[in-house]
Amino acid sequence: MRRMSSLQFLEILRKTLNKVDPRLVNHGEKVGYMVFVILNSVGKYNQDQIIQITLLAILHDIGAYKTEEIDDMMEFENNHVWFHSIYGYLFMKNLSIMKDDALPLLYHHLSYSAYKEVGLEEDDIAGLIRLADRIDVNLGYNDPEGCKAWIKENRGTVLSPYWVDLFLTMPNHDDLLNQLYDSSYRQYARKMAENVRLGHRLIENYLTVIAYAIDFRSEFMILHTVTTVNVSLAIGKRMVLNPEDMSNLYYGSLLHDVGKIACPISILEKPGKLTDDEMEIMKEHVVETRNILEGSIHDDITEIASRHHERVDGSGYPRHLKLADLTLPQCICAVADIVSALVRQRSYKDAYDKEKTLTILKDMNSKGLLNRDVVQEVVDNFDEIMKETESDGQEVMDAYKAIQNEYKYLIDKYKDLDI
Repeated sequence: MRRMSSLQFLEILRKTLNKVDPRLVNHGEKVGYMVFVILNSVGKYNQDQIIQITLLAILHDIGAYKTEEIDDMMEFENNHVWFHSIYGYLFMKNLSIMKDDALPLLYHHLSYSAYKEVGLEEDDIAGLIRLADRIDVNLGYNDPEGCKAWIKENRGTVLSPYWVDLFLTMPNHDDLLNQLYDSSYRQYARKMAENVRLGHRLIENYLTVIAYAIDFRSEFMILHTVTTVNVSLAIGKRMVLNPEDMSNLYYGSLLHDVGKIACPISILEKPGKLTDDEMEIMKEHVVETRNILEGSIHDDITEIASRHHERVDGSGYPRHLKLADLTLPQCICAVADIVSALVRQRSYKDAYDKEKTLTILKDMNSKGLLNRDVVQEVVDNFDEIMKETESDGQEVMDAYKAIQNEYKYLIDKYKDLDI
């Protein structure tokens, strides 16, 4: 993939999560900004550590996109935050390169008074994220002076004394509270993003995290993206795409359904046929995909991702493009998306076997809907393609099973622990 700036990546992150609930995006941005400022004042963290912890802080509530606790967690205190805390922790632990440093997400709502019970030190990063989280929520109820009074009152009980003392001794802590209160923090946060240098590998991994965060909202979508990616790459390899096209095909297919984050779960998981109105809502996901990616990632990737429902005869959507308008990687992703939809179980259908899958593909091909050469590669090499796809998708399936199993265990373990 061509190099992406940190600002472009953070814009994709912001626009994607904003489709679910703007409150969480704004909250995550503010918590991340506070964490960045505070860590830079400590002096014991290097820039790579500060960047990774800041990203963790921005995504500290990522579990809420799965558990739909958004309304609860935006309250000042409640007893339901374990669900999204546990899920977010397990998601990052199993799917991101931050797996060894994801534990603060599990405990970011835990009161300091319970730290000894779970074995946390007072300078644990969980306490920093909690402080920043509570400051933002408190400023929804209080002015900066009232918020500062609340911080002092809750030092050593709700909040870690280590992070409270560090925050209150920062020369600019009043400025920081005021920036958050009047929303002027945005201009400073943008400058922060412009100056931060995220490593290429970190950006690549977090793009994957974004894609899988969407799939994990619906049990039936879990393997759809990984299947589409691996079928795309298997076809591309057989059609001898050059390395640049293969890279674009990977990211285009990885992000092809990113716009579905704006689609209601009730539609994504509807067990029967969608109504006309529901289908129109579903179709909007390709437009949303373009809106999220455009201007923040290379155009070739955007076009692969946003054209996977176009058909070579012009009958597809959203732009009714024809074969002459579509590149080979775009056609490959479109066919791979169909193969994935056929061979995987969905809310409205069971998984189809080889015979039925190929019958449907050949029928669509005979009607002039798909790129004939691409379909022929699938027909000729179906068994090999699916064998490669199953092997490459096993890691994601294993991660999903691990998340399910450990989620149940941790819910039972922590359900009675006071936050």
